[in-house]
Amino acid sequence: MDPFREAVWRLSLDGQTRGWVTTSVMPMRSFPFFWDKQEQMWTQVHWTDGRHEYCEEDYGPDWYVVQELRGGHFSTWDPSADHDVNFDATVLTGTERDHLWTQLAHGLEPSSRN
Repeated sequence: MDPFREAVWRLSLDGQTRGWVTTSVMPMRSFPFFWDKQEQMWTQVHWTDGRHEYCEEDYGPDWYVVQELRGGHFSTWDPSADHDVNFDATVLTGTERDHLWTQLAHGLEPSSRN
């Protein structure tokens, strides 16, 4: 899960950046084995027009979003297209990742941004 800890992925369509998805990994405990430590990943979509979506979780055993991102794509509702879109997803590194991680404020819900 290390590639998904405080990561930023560029979402593009036909070569144009449409937004970013930020990811974080946190411990969780789940029923029926509350004493078993597991992890979950939180994703948040951030659009180029400044809008931000609510955080969503992904966890095993299926890890649907992890599988998508590892495959280089990310599917989500695109409000500008008014339907689900399968974006190309590219993980960012270095100063570009650092700058966007700070600017996008992963985990801050849309209602808390104003």
